[in-house]
Amino acid sequence: MEPHQHIVHLLGGPKAVGRPVHSVADLDAAIQAGLPREALEHLMSTVAPEPERAKLRNRVVPRASYQRSKILSAAHSATTERLARITALVQSVWENDIKAQRFLWTEHPELGNRKPIEVALTELGARQVEEVIQRGLHGLPV
Repeated sequence: MEPHQHIVHLLGGPKAVGRPVHSVADLDAAIQAGLPREALEHLMSTVAPEPERAKLRNRVVPRASYQRSKILSAAHSATTERLARITALVQSVWENDIKAQRFLWTEHPELGNRKPIEVALTELGARQVEEVIQRGLHGLPV
């Protein structure tokens, strides 16, 4: 599966994204237009353990904004895509959804003892998580 297809799958597929996605450019256009909040809900059901879903969702989109609109802003859509991208990467490396989720939700010393899923809420944080994963792929401690 192409990386952008894996991301779309984590967001609930083309229907949840609100349009067909055949390329990274299509995904970017969907993000700029604003993802339907169903895409965020689908991602939360995949990436977050049940007790953590609402808390993580509220960190991506403040509760009032979430309740006010059925379409996420471009900024909130970008954060949603970023979490899906990091999740897709982790799932492809671990090849096991349970192990991938465990990695995402376990504090990591190379991330200042923060959870990768929380670090990935910002673009720079996502890059740090990607670097940790890349080091692991090259045989360095993760």
